[in-house]
Amino acid sequence: RRATFAIALSASSAPDAFPANRATYAGESNLWVTQELPRLLEMLPRRRPCDGLVLTRGAWSATRPDAATLRLRGVMRFHNATNGRFDVFVPEVEASCRVLSKTHALDALAVTTRVTPMHADDEFAPRADGYWEAYIVPKSGSTAMEVVVDVTGFGASRAEDEALFNSLDAAWLKVSYVAYGNHGRTTQEQRVVLPLKFPDPNVVAIEAKETGAENEEEEEDETSDAASSAPLRWRLVKPGLRVLCVPTHLLCHLDDPVSVVERYVRRHARAGDMLCMGETPLAAMQGRVRHPASVKPGLVARLVCRLFNRFSSVATACGMQCLVDVAGSVRVLVAAALAVVARLVGVKGAFYRLAGTQANLIDDVSGQIPPYDQSVTLGPVRVPETVRAVFEKCALPCAVVDVNDLSRVTGEMQILGKSEGVDEDIVRVALLRNPQGNGDQQTPLVLVRHDPDRRDAIVEAGRADERERKERRRRGVKYAQK
Repeated sequence: RRATFAIALSASSAPDAFPANRATYAGESNLWVTQELPRLLEMLPRRRPCDGLVLTRGAWSATRPDAATLRLRGVMRFHNATNGRFDVFVPEVEASCRVLSKTHALDALAVTTRVTPMHADDEFAPRADGYWEAYIVPKSGSTAMEVVVDVTGFGASRAEDEALFNSLDAAWLKVSYVAYGNHGRTTQEQRVVLPLKFPDPNVVAIEAKETGAENEEEEEDETSDAASSAPLRWRLVKPGLRVLCVPTHLLCHLDDPVSVVERYVRRHARAGDMLCMGETPLAAMQGRVRHPASVKPGLVARLVCRLFNRFSSVATACGMQCLVDVAGSVRVLVAAALAVVARLVGVKGAFYRLAGTQANLIDDVSGQIPPYDQSVTLGPVRVPETVRAVFEKCALPCAVVDVNDLSRVTGEMQILGKSEGVDEDIVRVALLRNPQGNGDQQTPLVLVRHDPDRRDAIVEAGRADERERKERRRRGVKYAQK
């Protein structure tokens, strides 16, 4: 049964909904998704993650069975995560989905979600009424289910339906399931983001006119609409230094970073350019997103989170618990205790240095664009391998950076990893003003181009900016925290 469904998922007779971008909705041929389980386990509690029953988001396809219907079909798999010790029951499964559009009301669209078990046991054949029969996932075993989401238009005309479909940004699937076993009975949850709007990767990029003045803030941002076919625009940061903010679709667990770079960036790049990728979008592609409903704050998280100011991403119990799950409760406790002592003697930021890299990279609720804004996003992993793969397969030097709107005030940004050919000094000058933005611009990829003959002048101009920032801070210039 699984083999039959795999063929149907990857080679449906219905036409592709997004024929220009088959990499995201590649069905079972999406090799990036085959490594999803180990990526998920890296961010979950080490002892009995999800109470022993982990649900992967799986591979998906998107088709148009008819002019009025958009169909999303995926295979999600339950994995027994008790390290071969116990069986775990999955007696209940429920799924619901909503579609999102920033520009249109969606009253004329109907969304239906169906869940069908794909157990290997013939005696557990799917029921016609859609009822989920309780199933035992054996120790070290797994089972799968098919999830089908149909978005149907009921507009006054076919043109009206098509306009609604074109306005859709994403589908947001919620799957609730019960894990039942020797731990008791607990409700778990998995969220899946499925993009529905894809910008044209073939739009032209207009060169910036070098007037001797920095114009990255004066030029109108023409990339705010992820599906816009308007030309992209190179921005002048310093004389001899330009950046191109490249829009993408809403990146998710289905997207291989190399494929995304190939699709959206490579045609704009030339020899000597460098690519900068945001760390949060990379984390989204690695599936390192946890909805608070699936996070269970323990005593350590509830106590330690109270030590931080209200702007910190670990100032909430769920945000701190996500850190505890990856760093360990002992390390977090020790880091918190030493940070308190350090603060008494005037040393700030000790906790983030002692608790590990993830302490600085976690984005709590509201730290991302919708629908990720309702989840906690952890920092990416295997960054050196990612930038090396982009460099080797796309022939483009690549760096993964952590930068935001406050960087232009504080002068703080972090390069998490870089490949051969990346000039850190140039990248710092290019990105400190955060040209890609912190809002919903959806420009996670920034192409940096500089004149090698003017490198020293560019770096010196950046140092002058740094001296000016320090002088403003010395004078006590205030800034607003978002």
